[in-house]
Amino acid sequence: MSPTPRQHYTTERVEVPLPRETRRELWLLAGLFVTARLMSIWWFQPIHNDVRLFFAPFGWLQGQGVFPFIDYWFEYLPVQAYLMVALRGLAVALCGHGDPVSEAGCFVRTVQTASVVWELGILHLVYTTARMLRGPKPALRACWVYVALFSTAFVSLSYLETFPVFLMLASVLLAAYSSPVWGAVVAGGGFMAKLFPVAVLPALLKCDARWRWRFIAIGAFGLAAGALAAPFLFTRRPWLALSFEVTARRPPWGTVWALLDERREFGHIGPSKPDWQRFYDPAAGFGVAPYAQELLDKLPPELVYGDERLKSYVAAHFATKPTFLDWTPKWAGYWWVYGGVGVVLGLFYLVTLARLPSALPPRRRLYLAAFTMVLLFLYSKGWSPQFVLYIIPLVLITFPVAEGGLWALLLTVVTFLEMPVWAAFVNPRPGLAVASSLLLHAVVIARTALLIAIAVRLYPRLSRD
Repeated sequence: MSPTPRQHYTTERVEVPLPRETRRELWLLAGLFVTARLMSIWWFQPIHNDVRLFFAPFGWLQGQGVFPFIDYWFEYLPVQAYLMVALRGLAVALCGHGDPVSEAGCFVRTVQTASVVWELGILHLVYTTARMLRGPKPALRACWVYVALFSTAFVSLSYLETFPVFLMLASVLLAAYSSPVWGAVVAGGGFMAKLFPVAVLPALLKCDARWRWRFIAIGAFGLAAGALAAPFLFTRRPWLALSFEVTARRPPWGTVWALLDERREFGHIGPSKPDWQRFYDPAAGFGVAPYAQELLDKLPPELVYGDERLKSYVAAHFATKPTFLDWTPKWAGYWWVYGGVGVVLGLFYLVTLARLPSALPPRRRLYLAAFTMVLLFLYSKGWSPQFVLYIIPLVLITFPVAEGGLWALLLTVVTFLEMPVWAAFVNPRPGLAVASSLLLHAVVIARTALLIAIAVRLYPRLSRD
């Protein structure tokens, strides 16, 4: 397959090698970024830390010889499970064994340090991809915006999200470099870490007009995903299948679909209080693994903060039948509206793809990847604050710095109002129920409006060379 002509890579002349001033500023940016993040890890800890709250109990289970997809299903896909197991092992190697709280603290900081490494890769990909479009100076300014945002630091220190975002951006860059097969391999790895990188696949298929290469790219995507899931496909397939089943049957949260169905929860997937009281009873029909109750009775209460709801979340992963999920819509018209919008959105997207040339130049592939990702989040039935990290790098790459920075700033403000303001301060307090409902509605509607506006701004760019 012939390489894409160099002249399509950017609208400005890219100086190679970079001017000395630009190189120095890049090193300054990297130095400030790494030192600020590492110092934050040791001095500050977020109010909400997903790794400490949800991953640390499973890390303790790993110390008992109990592993995801072997002894229980996991909310996250295999690549995330591999990462959790590897990073917990690294934390034990670095800090040794101790009391559960100190082990959990070492595990959290190990994950946060790894996130800084992957985020440095994200910065490199943002700079490289933006430089292809606009040259080195605008690309450098886009990176400064990324570093200055609160939301990127918050996600990096609180969630295990930077690695799938890194894989997504790597596949986007490979799409721009006209490498659909390798891009599909990387996207397949990202898909098995988090489902969202699948949105890059249409851009990869637009690298070449020949169907042979498109089928090869699709095959590479499937092979990469299959290879990562292979250890569990034959020996522990029910646990892997349950992970996908829970994702499909999980009720909506944090989106307009959740508001339509009158759901105000924050995406909790454990059994409700009545189900928790009879969770281990075989007559309840949850099919809990026989070794689960004895094992979880030993779970140190300080790892779940003595919270029965958090312990029920951990226990839910040992159920072979996730019938505790309240997935039946509360509003009778929910599936009609959700399905109808899905059909309309799907037809619109297919028509958009059909109107595009069989093979797109690199610039328009980048726009297509960003546009597809935004549509995917618009239709997704769930939204968590960390998902903003998938959108921010894409808007910084595809838009001029001033506009991309504005979108990133607005998304950061909305995310901050959701977490920690709504989730950590307002929602847990029964006396603020009305304020909680109003704030949640405002956040969800504002975020949805922002995503629609970004999609509208991206759409004309799909047709511009």
